[in-house]
Amino acid sequence: MERDYKVVTLSSELNVLIATALWLLRNGWTIEAMSIAVGHGLPSIDYQKGKIREALVGEKVETISFKAKGPDIVARSQEGIWRIECKGMGGGKSQTHRNNFDRAVASVMSYFDDSSTRLGLALANDYLWAYNFQERLPRPLREATNLWIFLLEKETLYLYKPSDELPFPGVI
Repeated sequence: MERDYKVVTLSSELNVLIATALWLLRNGWTIEAMSIAVGHGLPSIDYQKGKIREALVGEKVETISFKAKGPDIVARSQEGIWRIECKGMGGGKSQTHRNNFDRAVASVMSYFDDSSTRLGLALANDYLWAYNFQERLPRPLREATNLWIFLLEKETLYLYKPSDELPFPGVI
C-alpha cells in the first residue's frame, strides 16, 4: 500500500516517549528515569510530566526520576538495562528531520558502555516516509552495539531486534 507522506499524522517526541514507556512497563521493565525534551515550540516540562503521569495511570509504576539530560528513558529488569533515545517528528523541513535523526543516533551511541546494556532508538514512524533510515542503521552496526529500534505508527509500537531487518515505507 502506497502512502503519501503529506497525509501522515506526525508523532511528537512526547507521544513516542509515552508509547515506549508503556511498552516497557507492560513487558516487565521498571522505568528508573526519564528525560523530557525542552526547547522552542515544545510544551512546558510540567505539562509533559502531567501527560506522562496521566498516560501511566493504571500501570505498575514505581517512582520515576525526571532528569534534565541523559537518555530519554532508562529502564531495568532481570534481563538488563535499557538506555533509550526518543525522537518525534515535527513539521520542519527535510534537512531538519535528517539532522534530528543523526543527532538521535549520535545520542544513543553515546550511551553504549558494555554488552549488557540494550540501546534503544524510539522513533516516530514518520521517519520511514520522510527519511529512509534503514541504510544509516545497518544490521552489523545494530548487532555490534545491541541497538534495538522502536517505531511508533499511529498508536502501535513496533520493536525490531538488532538482528531484524528494518521495514521500508509501506511495509509495516
